Amino acid sequence: MNLLKSNDPAPSRLYYKINRLFYRLWFRLLLMAVFLVISILLSKKFFYKDIDLNAEIRFLSEESSAIYKGLTELSITRILVKGGQESLKKEIITLVENSAIEGFSALSAQALREKIEDIRKVKKAFVKFSTDGLVIVNVIERKEAVVFFNNDLYEVLDSNGVILSIKQNYEGLSSFPLLVGKDASKNINALLALVDEIGSYQSEVLYYEWVGERRWDIHMKSELVFKLPENNLNKGLEVMRMFLHETNKLSKPVVSVDLRNIDKPIIRFKKASPVEYIQKNTRRLAG
Repeated sequence: MNLLKSNDPAPSRLYYKINRLFYRLWFRLLLMAVFLVISILLSKKFFYKDIDLNAEIRFLSEESSAIYKGLTELSITRILVKGGQESLKKEIITLVENSAIEGFSALSAQALREKIEDIRKVKKAFVKFSTDGLVIVNVIERKEAVVFFNNDLYEVLDSNGVILSIKQNYEGLSSFPLLVGKDASKNINALLALVDEIGSYQSEVLYYEWVGERRWDIHMKSELVFKLPENNLNKGLEVMRMFLHETNKLSKPVVSVDLRNIDKPIIRFKKASPVEYIQKNTRRLAG
């Protein structure tokens, strides 16, 4: 009976060949037993006229089906899910229970694993059946990494760009970098590396924009925009960090810092309205 126990993941081809050989051998033995019983029944029919051969064959067929069912069908007594958050565990338990209702055999660990891995938040699943009815599922859950603003919706993605959930608003998602721009979701790893390079200034960033499918603009909460170069990105980030460190010392508010030509940065200052200009100069003269 231990041969019917299936451990997943990645059982070897040899394992499947052994199981297939086992079932072929069992089926042949079953045929031989059926042939032997039929032979005995025929012998009885020859010696005893009152034996109902059809009834005997039906009985034999029912017994054989019961034996096969007992060998192949798995009765679920308990489901244990390891790894993942509680919401994901509940979803997997429901899936296993529904699969048990549909019926699956002790050899279908791979099929059940594939069903579990179809869940968006599951990166990898490992399934183990035991003959006492225990189903053990180990999962590796995909981690939320960034939020991609796409078609007026907020898509929560993992580091591979897989959509884990879709939200109507940004509420509760501010701990993740916000990403915008055409095909920006194809550059998640580059974005995460960029975020790491920004370091302690991450909290001051409003969102990251993938521009022209080739470079980054970083929009700060202060409305300042850094236009990073396509090439020599590390140098551009170094200048950006240095500029942020010195921002408070500037006499005029800056609108943007264009670092696309890293050797010739362009700084654009915010133009003050006439009222602001008069008030500023009045305060300066009064002081």
